[in-house]
Amino acid sequence: MRCAVIVAPWDPRSSDAGTWSDAVAWLGATLAGLGFRVAVVDGAEDVQAQLAGALAGVSAEDDLLVHVSGRLARRGVLRIAGGRWIPLRVVGETLAAHAAATVSLVAELVHEDEVDDALVAADHVASTIAALGAREHGYNLVTAVRPASAPIEGLAFTRLLVGVADANRSGGAPLSGIYERVTAMPESLATAQSFSFVRGRGELDLAPPPPEPADLAWQIDAATEARDWPLALRLRRQRLPTLASPRQRVRELIAVARILQAELGDGDGALEALEQAREIEPKRVGVLQALRRGYETMGRWASAIEAVGALADLAHEPSERASLRYAQARMALDHLQDEERALGWLEAALEDDPALQEARTTLTAVRSSLTPPEPMQLPPELEAPAELPPEGSDDPLDPAMHVRAFAVHRRDGRTDAAYLAALALEELGAADVDQQMLIDQFRSLAPIRARGSLDAQAWSLLRAPGSDDALQPLFAAVGRAAVLARLEQLVARGRLVDLDPASRLDDGSTASVVRSFQWAARVVAVGCPSLFAVDQVPGEIAAVRAHEASTAVGPSVVSGRSAKDLAFLAGRHLTYYRPEHQVLVYFPTREELTRLLLAAVQLTRPDVTSDSRAVAALAARLDNHVTDEERVGIGSAVRRLQARGGKFSLGAWSRSVELTAARVGLLLCGDLATATGIVTTESRGIAGLTPEAKRRDLVEFCTSDEHAALRVRFAVTAPESVRPPPPAPSVAYSP
Repeated sequence: MRCAVIVAPWDPRSSDAGTWSDAVAWLGATLAGLGFRVAVVDGAEDVQAQLAGALAGVSAEDDLLVHVSGRLARRGVLRIAGGRWIPLRVVGETLAAHAAATVSLVAELVHEDEVDDALVAADHVASTIAALGAREHGYNLVTAVRPASAPIEGLAFTRLLVGVADANRSGGAPLSGIYERVTAMPESLATAQSFSFVRGRGELDLAPPPPEPADLAWQIDAATEARDWPLALRLRRQRLPTLASPRQRVRELIAVARILQAELGDGDGALEALEQAREIEPKRVGVLQALRRGYETMGRWASAIEAVGALADLAHEPSERASLRYAQARMALDHLQDEERALGWLEAALEDDPALQEARTTLTAVRSSLTPPEPMQLPPELEAPAELPPEGSDDPLDPAMHVRAFAVHRRDGRTDAAYLAALALEELGAADVDQQMLIDQFRSLAPIRARGSLDAQAWSLLRAPGSDDALQPLFAAVGRAAVLARLEQLVARGRLVDLDPASRLDDGSTASVVRSFQWAARVVAVGCPSLFAVDQVPGEIAAVRAHEASTAVGPSVVSGRSAKDLAFLAGRHLTYYRPEHQVLVYFPTREELTRLLLAAVQLTRPDVTSDSRAVAALAARLDNHVTDEERVGIGSAVRRLQARGGKFSLGAWSRSVELTAARVGLLLCGDLATATGIVTTESRGIAGLTPEAKRRDLVEFCTSDEHAALRVRFAVTAPESVRPPPPAPSVAYSP
């Protein structure tokens, strides 16, 4: 049950007592209308005793809202009737003595200090938060403080809160989301000169209770007949949580999607509703077909391919399945230029239906494009003088090249480079006794001993093939604004991740995972995100799209990992928090990255337009956040793109970032076996890279000149020479 306690100990002899009395009466009636059981503490008697009595009826299963209003005698102290006063600390202690499932507070207070002194108001807010013990006890707390002399109606800030909750009755109205909306309103600046929100362990929903289903059905029919589509949409969303069966909820969501797409032109909203329906019934063919059509219309080809793949998995007839696999391949070829993935789908199509001629023809063409042409044969008289070919090949998985490198490095006294070649041979199962002895001599149980933070030169050595000297600075310049714009969108859609504060790992903890991330952040030269221990995390480590940079770590990362494992995992993960890479956390798909790129271009080139409403909307959001300095950086990167004809490959750049991140992990852990052991045993599908492709790049980078140079600068390595001294020159003996 939802309970509310209104603490409003106003002096009836004060000049504004009537205004506040009316406001408290309004609040009590409003909360009762929202389904709360309401009690009022008016201060006519002992406030503490009254509050304790009101809380006595609250059980451990209830959700509790406490609203505190009044005039502050001084910081953290509330005036009450008869010229008396009560510390807010007493209110906090009384509240802490009564347990409830979710506790949320709203404090709307006035002070008698200087009207225009914002620092004083902020000080009052901080004192209120501390006195009520919100952080210690895990309460949600919205605090609003303004001068007593401001000509504002009583509980004006609370009226804004409740108004937003009522407007959002269809999708729930958690207190954190309401606060975000209210503080963005111009009115909030007038109703509270200083306000703050403390996030607690649970969320209180202030949305009104849904009306009876029968009443809703009548209202929906009336709104539909009147073609009042916004109202029909809102009513259908209201009815959604009241529907008993999954099939009914799916039908409602399909109706919501139809209104959004056909009547309101909101393609993104329609797809979001269909994805919600798919979560309820993953094998509903009609939903998957609608998603396919929607994604194709929006040009979101990776998502369309995934929807077609889900349909293929559900197809009973081999010919139908083959046709869908062929459709996947065509999308990959025509829109993503991804020949490797298309090849797999074409082969799967022909396995199901060998007679599918268009798949066979396309497969032949794709294989031809992926096969390098035969070398040109020159007439004998034009051939260059013959030279002995180098032994072995340039394949990083060919042991012969590493054997030669080991011998050359060992001969020249480059012990650390020889050690890296020996690590490659060990990974390939080809290390001999000498190479294994060198490994045993210098392999450490701990990660590298770092000498400093990676600078721009170091990152130029780390970057994997596919890195782009135009995309890199462009995403670095637009990244901050892009993250803010994405967060706005997530908040508006109610999709912002809200992690339990109790699961946060203390930054000063001595736990291995915390120390490893803090150390790796200093080396990678990024701020360390907040770490949260979560029971189920995809891939065991995941960046969380939240207002504060946050990372969720699973149980196997929190405990049970070696120091070198943690160094690799932390280094790889934190590479994505670099300014030029962070957009991938918030825009992970190729479609989202393309949209961001086009929107960024429009910031400095308004003449470059797009037919996509999503691009235009994102450009407008970016424009609200980008600074003049960032705009200059974006313009410079756009000109670089223009100079090369506007050509770019986001797929190649994304793959380069993932490979670069793994290289950073290898550099920090200092051990190839640790790095390859992780990448070849995990199911990490970022950028479409296979485990073998990542292993190949790690082996190649391990023995590269770039890696050796990085270790010389940033790691304490083996001494430059462990060779025995050369023999002394012989001297002829003469008697």
